[in-house]
Amino acid sequence: MRNAHDIPTTIVTGFLGAGKTTAINHLLTEKPAGEHWALLVNEFGKVGVDAALIGPVAGVSIREIAGGCLCCTAGLAFEVALNRLIGDTSPDRILIEPTGIGHPLKIISTLTGSYYHNVLDLRATISLVDARKLGDPRYTEHPAFQDQLNLSDVLVGNKADCYSDNDRSAFMELLNGFIPQKVAYAMISFGRIDSSLLDLPRDQSRMAGFPDAHPVSELPLFLHSAKNVPEGKTDPVSVDIWAMHEGSGGGYFSGSWLMGSGYCFDSNALSALISSFPYSRIKGIVQCNDGWRKINGSDGIVEFLVTEPQGSSRLEIINSSPMPCREIERELKKVLR
Repeated sequence: MRNAHDIPTTIVTGFLGAGKTTAINHLLTEKPAGEHWALLVNEFGKVGVDAALIGPVAGVSIREIAGGCLCCTAGLAFEVALNRLIGDTSPDRILIEPTGIGHPLKIISTLTGSYYHNVLDLRATISLVDARKLGDPRYTEHPAFQDQLNLSDVLVGNKADCYSDNDRSAFMELLNGFIPQKVAYAMISFGRIDSSLLDLPRDQSRMAGFPDAHPVSELPLFLHSAKNVPEGKTDPVSVDIWAMHEGSGGGYFSGSWLMGSGYCFDSNALSALISSFPYSRIKGIVQCNDGWRKINGSDGIVEFLVTEPQGSSRLEIINSSPMPCREIERELKKVLR
């Protein structure tokens, strides 16, 4: 581990649909020349997608932990991934992105504990929120949502280009209700978060309202390393593999698919099918007849964008109610080429 000085470290939280991935992407583009940054991404589903959605970025090492929340899984998986990231890359700065329904308290406790005392300098925790959701009890009554806000030092209203006057008022009302007050706040569009926020101090007096919201789980997490593949790209898998995983936690349900390079989808048919699925959040990297596509959707709006070839196709769907994953899988196989 690095001994010269503590590594500036920032946790970036945001409930489902807050636009964390876009904001992280923007922050990475603000990296000063000559610095090497590290990003540790946590995924709720069991196949890693976020690293591919974010990377590759020159001068940035990305590691991904899939299969649950960092906050409710044995801390060993988190520490192993973080230690490996620090030891392998000697970063000048670390960003940590928990899953959207993750509770940040245990992550903060780990990063500020004795083991990392002389290694990490935990700065202000940044929480993104979509102010249009502030009247939706599925968000406002969720313990993880509330404590992402309670424990944040910086509150950022993302997707402000879509806000009404009422949305802006709701954001300011939320902001003004916190004691202690936030260190800073912003309303931004397209994830264009100011990188100077990364150097703001952390307020140690902030308290969680629901410290026991996520029980410890014995389910294993899956660490996706960038070894042997370009950083940010998914690990290569068997050409003919097709694997589905289902999961649940924190009141949400997930269906995740890992598909080898032997599977190729009809682009137009897949786009139409994806839009018909039930989801709170959907994301993926898939091989199509006209090239690879990046899928990124929430709130009924899905981006289906051209991207670089990957080692395998991956799709993850998260929903607030149980999903017919077997039926979804049958429909996916119908649009294969």
